[in-house]
Amino acid sequence: MKHLSLETKFKIIDEYNNCKSPAIIKEKYGVSKSTLYNWIEVLTVKKVGMYSSKQYSAWDIHLMERKLRSLREENQIFRESECSVISPVKDKIAAIEKLKGKFSIYAICRTLNLSKGTYYHRNKYRPEKTIYQEKDEQLRPLIKKFFEESKERFGASKIKIALDNIGISVSKKHIERLMKEMELVCKQTRIRCTWATRVSKFRRNRLKQNFTQDTPNTYWVSDITYVPIENHDNLYGICVVIDLFSRKVLSFQVSEFSNTDMVWKTFDKAFNLMGCPDNLTFHSDQGVQYTAYKFRKHLRDLGVKQSFSNPGSPLDNAVAEAFFSVMKREELSHNFYKSKEHLEAVVAEYIDFFNNARPHRKLKNMTPNQYELNYYQNLQMREDENEKMAFIKDILSNDAA
Repeated sequence: MKHLSLETKFKIIDEYNNCKSPAIIKEKYGVSKSTLYNWIEVLTVKKVGMYSSKQYSAWDIHLMERKLRSLREENQIFRESECSVISPVKDKIAAIEKLKGKFSIYAICRTLNLSKGTYYHRNKYRPEKTIYQEKDEQLRPLIKKFFEESKERFGASKIKIALDNIGISVSKKHIERLMKEMELVCKQTRIRCTWATRVSKFRRNRLKQNFTQDTPNTYWVSDITYVPIENHDNLYGICVVIDLFSRKVLSFQVSEFSNTDMVWKTFDKAFNLMGCPDNLTFHSDQGVQYTAYKFRKHLRDLGVKQSFSNPGSPLDNAVAEAFFSVMKREELSHNFYKSKEHLEAVVAEYIDFFNNARPHRKLKNMTPNQYELNYYQNLQMREDENEKMAFIKDILSNDAA
């Protein structure tokens, strides 16, 4: 290129600086890219800054200007897309659809750190819904159904059991995620307890925290909790009797007066309902309702042994305490009660739900009634088998005679 004058060379460099590509310059003047860059380096060396000793060529300045334009473009893409490099892929694709008329797809993908192949694949070839999305759409109404049927009492673990029972296997974390997306939150409450100290007599603890029983109607436990009723100054008491074998609530009583008569009626209701069982032990705390002489005498007359928790030891009556804790968390703390009848109806509904519909972890995820029914069915099968064996033995002995 020795035939080109110095003036022509500067003209070519000016065209390059005005954003003409080396390919266009080569086509127009026949100047190769390497020759062009050599001219730029030799002919246009400049000092940048008054106090700077470093020299920059026109190519260096061009690269810096191009980098600056790129950074300005990225900054504008970030602002208008409202996305970042850690945003979900679906949000990045939505941003590309929003900005692709204003910026190149390459620039948006580079800024948001998204592969162009990913964008084109998702946008053109990917099906509308994945297998996982379709499965979630099938699970959501089932989860909501079990949640609503439990009166918002079931969490992910209980819903998992309900789904397992109908042959649908899904993890607890998966259910938790879908419940969070649907904003399904099971009932919670904060329970405040106050402790009062009093002098107590020694009462025998026959149960000794042996809460697992092999047969029904061996140990019953009882406790009382209190619930306020609207426009009433007094708290209404709720007394329950629970069979430790199946954790079934056998009876309950709601009363304005939390006294021995309430405990007496609750016990008698359960005792008569279960056919006046023999060899029964009745366990409770040392509340005055349970330690009253007339109630203790009533139990002795019926042949029922009495057992008491140690003073200040709620764990000695943990099953009854746990039942009230669950009932408060799932029901009582979420309502205002206008009358005794309203409270009785709510308690009756919840106990029916607890006995018939709520799986219990200690009962191998069966409900109390299911567990009890399963016991009696197995017992009947064993009795039938024994009768059959006895009948066969009688026949064999007669034949031998």
